[in-house]
Amino acid sequence: MLRNPFKNYRIIAVFFFSSAIVIAIMIGIVIAVSYSGTSNQIAKNTSYFQTKLLNELSKKVSTSLVGIEQTSGTSAKNLDLLYNRLRDGDAYERLRGESELQSQLNYTVFGIPILQSIHVYSDYPFTSEPQGPVTFFSMSQLNSEPWYPGIVDTDSAWLGEHKIMSNGREESVISFARKVLNNSNRFYNLMVFNIKVSSIKSLVSTEDDHTNIAILDAAGRLLTHSGDGALLQHATATLQGRMNEPAGSFRSGDEFYVWAKSPDAQWTIFEASSWSVMTKGSTSMAQLFVVLGVTTIALVFMLTLFLSRRFMKPMNQLLRAMGKYTPGEKQELPHDYSNEFGKLFTGYRKLTERIEDLYLSLHEQHERQRKAELKSLQMMINPHFLYNTMDQINWFAIEAGQHKISSMLSQVAGMFRLALSNTDSLVTVDEEISHIEAYLKFQQVRWGDRLTYTLDVQKEAANCLMPKIFLQPFIENAFMHGFHGVPEAEICVSIRRKDEGLDVSIVDNGKGLSPDWSSKPRKRGGYGLRNVKERLEALFGENYKLEIYNRPEGGVRVDIYFPTSEKSDHKT
Repeated sequence: MLRNPFKNYRIIAVFFFSSAIVIAIMIGIVIAVSYSGTSNQIAKNTSYFQTKLLNELSKKVSTSLVGIEQTSGTSAKNLDLLYNRLRDGDAYERLRGESELQSQLNYTVFGIPILQSIHVYSDYPFTSEPQGPVTFFSMSQLNSEPWYPGIVDTDSAWLGEHKIMSNGREESVISFARKVLNNSNRFYNLMVFNIKVSSIKSLVSTEDDHTNIAILDAAGRLLTHSGDGALLQHATATLQGRMNEPAGSFRSGDEFYVWAKSPDAQWTIFEASSWSVMTKGSTSMAQLFVVLGVTTIALVFMLTLFLSRRFMKPMNQLLRAMGKYTPGEKQELPHDYSNEFGKLFTGYRKLTERIEDLYLSLHEQHERQRKAELKSLQMMINPHFLYNTMDQINWFAIEAGQHKISSMLSQVAGMFRLALSNTDSLVTVDEEISHIEAYLKFQQVRWGDRLTYTLDVQKEAANCLMPKIFLQPFIENAFMHGFHGVPEAEICVSIRRKDEGLDVSIVDNGKGLSPDWSSKPRKRGGYGLRNVKERLEALFGENYKLEIYNRPEGGVRVDIYFPTSEKSDHKT
């Protein structure tokens, strides 16, 4: 008689042999469909050779456009030098200055083959030849120019492809605009160097007329392009924020983009290609492998569905039994499973028996919980401390731009370590000082060299016991209330053994206490000091001293005395 494998054999064995069959089939398919990796190799090779080509084109473009920028700087300086003569000279001087400027700019246009013309916007009434390469305009006309917003907030900028009137007809150009500034750094003239788009396109064109190549400026704006304009406009938006590296490639849908720029260039050249065209030769084979892959996935899914149903049947029985469990009620589970499911059923039966025993101990558990809650009341100061600490972090984040938050959080973690890891009411002086030092280091991240502190602990007092988180409220109040407006903060903590107790003093150089500080209501604060006083009364009754007063030389002094014992004498 054939034994049911799901009831008698190890689950791992059943899964292994069933999966082995599927894996054997998948291996054959994976070997065949490895062909798909060739498409990635095609993209890699294409990216490599296109990057080399674009690097060469980038160098050509950089040489030409950097020359325009340098020429514009020289021309702007010459215009600034001649402008005083135009303003302050007599009629002859002005005429001579205009002629000299016109000649210099004409020579610049004629000397640079890719330069189409120069437009000068000025509040000086220049005269210009309508058909000449240099044209003068009034400054008032700037606001009507569609490209003017691109130069408002900068001294110079490249302007994308646009139309200008030249010899009575429109011509496409890209332009470099440079402001002319006087000695007071006031902008009073604007020079626009117009470059023939055809000249730029000739620099980036290739033997293949179907290539789509675009030039972007340093801000990622499209200057000009060769090929499908709509496609390249969309590509520019798609690649925004992705071209951080000097060269690279990116695929989006059917488009494959490759970009490159020289390390010292401000322009980026990228080319857009069709992914389907690049991998056209492998389309029919890929379709065949897709069919095989879909078939395999369907077979695996069917087998997995069958196996999961067989495996989940006993699991569902166990889940239903767990959902209906009621203490004292006996449940029936299958007894014919001898594999892992049988062990689960046996374990569940033992578990329910254990639960019955646990119900009997609820009263004892409730008592332990009540004691734990009473213990946690001793740490009521922690939420208040957490609030003030996080408040400090928030202030610092606003003031310092979040540069040192990780360091501050490290110190906060050190402070919480004592507060949360030790539930005793009393800790050693060394432990309390470690907590305070972490808090002071936390504050020093914000204050820097403006904060100095001293922790003076007598050797004989280091192992003595004192209330947990006892010093922090006094030091925190100094920072929260005493050090506002103080250029440099100083704080000193001294702990000495005196007779059968500890003598603690805390001194700061803050603004001091207001006359009505103890009775004045506050929206925030005061909780920590009240908590400390209540704890002292609970621990020592009337056998303690707590004094807070202003020092004659400025600041506040806190003097505290309470009985203590060595750690070896203390029982937790």
